[in-house]
Amino acid sequence: MSGLLDKASAVKDAEIVETVAEKAPPEPVKEKISATSSEQTFMDQASKIGLGLGALGFIGMWFLDNYFLEDLTGPVPFGLVALALLGGSFYMVWDSLNREKTIVLVVAYLLMTSVPYLAGLEFGEDSIGIAELNIDETNNELTFVVRGSFSEATSTIEVGGESVWSDTQTLSADMVRFKAPLSAVFQGNSQNNILATVLSYTLTVESNSGATETVEITPSLLNREVTHSGARITLITETTTDSDSTSTSEAGLQIETILGMFSDSATAINNGDHSMSNIKNYLPISSDYTIQLKVMQDSSQKWQSPVIEVDGTSAQWVSEVSGTQVGNSDRWLAIPGTGYDPNTGTIEILERDDFFEDDGCYTFQVIVTNEFYDGSTAVHTSSNSWELSWDDPGVDDSMPTC
Repeated sequence: MSGLLDKASAVKDAEIVETVAEKAPPEPVKEKISATSSEQTFMDQASKIGLGLGALGFIGMWFLDNYFLEDLTGPVPFGLVALALLGGSFYMVWDSLNREKTIVLVVAYLLMTSVPYLAGLEFGEDSIGIAELNIDETNNELTFVVRGSFSEATSTIEVGGESVWSDTQTLSADMVRFKAPLSAVFQGNSQNNILATVLSYTLTVESNSGATETVEITPSLLNREVTHSGARITLITETTTDSDSTSTSEAGLQIETILGMFSDSATAINNGDHSMSNIKNYLPISSDYTIQLKVMQDSSQKWQSPVIEVDGTSAQWVSEVSGTQVGNSDRWLAIPGTGYDPNTGTIEILERDDFFEDDGCYTFQVIVTNEFYDGSTAVHTSSNSWELSWDDPGVDDSMPTC
């Protein structure tokens, strides 16, 4: 009996050993997990690099929209570089994403990048592209680019329906840049102070294949004449204190001017002010012109400022007290003076003794010389007048209009 029990026990022990051996986790599984993790890390890196290349390719394609590189090489060479970046992107992400996601990504890339790239290409001989209309302030020219798959183009500019300029050029790499002198083109401001078009400038391009394209020249490019100006004055006083009393006297005036286009009804108002201090319906002018201010009493000139030269809206002058200075003519511009504000020591003023003789009506005359192009100018003058009663210092500083 005991022998049978021993045999049974031995059989059970053998079964247990076999079962445990079968259930023990095999070591190769751990190694397999480690290999999968390493492979996944590599795929993540490849995916990031691929997406980075895709972003560069996308940006490169959209750079075609400004035509800068096309002017040098045409759209195709640079477009191929961008396409190569996108191709590299697809290759890098192909194995790190499933096929469906990669295909969706490819389609999205192509849709987003095809618009600017195709915009840089020409679709047959009947397609004319006109772009990059600008004013070359240095050479006083209106410049623009014509693009197309034809060999020759004739450009004509009309003002108010009348032709003022025409030129024919041969295209190279499907483009050519025209330069129209402002001496021929400019016939007056295109807009008024509220941006309504008052004089229309149109550009027509005709190819040697018979196709034509007409566009309106951007009106703001041809607002080049200062037609309005104004002045305002601010009284600067000086207080003197001695052992017995305190007295106030007129040290001088800070003078400012505004130029451009604004309402004909704008005018000087009391206290040395101007209605354009509350700027409204104002259009600054970007062009070449000079500014000078004169102070008159009756018909006698009492003082004149240095000449201020403006290029675009950047103004420059030489002050007798502070040397070469710069400012902007697209807002109220301070006129250089003969001394400094005694209270701050930083603001230039026209000192009293440099222009004031006795009580009376003083006129502040702004003279603007428009320089449209070499040899052509137009002078605009405005006058604003105020009563100055300074014979008795500090008694009457109201400065009413006169």
